Amino acid sequence: MSGISGYTATAVMPWLDRSNAFVAAILGGLTAVLALSLVGLVIWRAIDEVLYLRRQRLLDRYRPLVAALLDKTPDADPVARLVATPRRHRDLLGDLLLATLRVTTGDIVPRLRDAAQALGLIERWTAAIDDRRWWARTEAVRALGLVRNRDSMGRLVQALDEPHEEVRAAAVDAIGRIGDPACGPILLARLRDESRHQRARVVEAIRSLGPSMMPILLEHARVHADDTAMTIDILGVVGGTAAIDSLLEWSGSPDAAVRAAALRAIGSIGLDDRSYFYALRGLDDEDTDVRSMAARGLGRCGRRSAVPYLAAHLDDAWLVAAHCASGLRRLGAAGAAALQARAATPGQGADLARQMLWELTYQKAGA
Repeated sequence: MSGISGYTATAVMPWLDRSNAFVAAILGGLTAVLALSLVGLVIWRAIDEVLYLRRQRLLDRYRPLVAALLDKTPDADPVARLVATPRRHRDLLGDLLLATLRVTTGDIVPRLRDAAQALGLIERWTAAIDDRRWWARTEAVRALGLVRNRDSMGRLVQALDEPHEEVRAAAVDAIGRIGDPACGPILLARLRDESRHQRARVVEAIRSLGPSMMPILLEHARVHADDTAMTIDILGVVGGTAAIDSLLEWSGSPDAAVRAAALRAIGSIGLDDRSYFYALRGLDDEDTDVRSMAARGLGRCGRRSAVPYLAAHLDDAWLVAAHCASGLRRLGAAGAAALQARAATPGQGADLARQMLWELTYQKAGA
């Protein structure tokens, strides 16, 4: 037996030696790879830092040239000075122009657009709309919107149907910035497709088109019955008092959603002597949403005469009652007195009244 054991040990030892050598070689290789990776990372970070510092120096050099475009009476032609810079720095100059455009409006914009045109940037951004990279297309569309380049409108409208969401969103914003009312119907047509366009973004773009959108919105609401309520909501944001006649007409629609939208829009615009009575009528509507929008408008109207009507609905459906209670809180001493009277009785209305009274006390303490 001892002979067998000795033979086994003699046979196993060379195998163990080879295994240890193999493991040591692997560990050595991994260590070398790790060391090379760390060296590469240090070099990459160093190169990145050098490029960053170089970019910052160039930005500091060119920033005064771009700032000179904002001067109404510059000492020299700032556009010519920009054009004289090396062509390899065009993208950096574009970044400076766009950064300025993000916080600039009015007659400064054409100057910055002319500078971008002279530098060949608008042509470059227009070509980039066809870039295979979605982020490059997004930045190009956004840049054309910031310079308010109307000549690119056709391409921007095409970008509304881009496969990538970010490009579509940038196109909506760009069209809103350029402010061409002719694009109003194009934006309206995309409101219903919320899977492709964010409604709030489209509404903001439509609002940016200004009062000229009102007749387009009114016509769209009348022609496209399925979009009436949605379009009325937009009118509440952009229509102003010029939309009141149509909104009052819609407040009597057979469609409860349309009635609610009309009263919501009227409340957002503000109640005048005529629309005040339409809101009072809506407070007794059979539909909960209609009553709640009527209560919302009355609560914002600032009229003490609305107090008893709102107080009478504190035990209505929760949304209606909440708007009534909130409205009473806004209506000064008369509203507070109505809340005090209701707080002394049981029920939902009393709970709401006590909550509003507590909020009034908290507001006074904060003041």
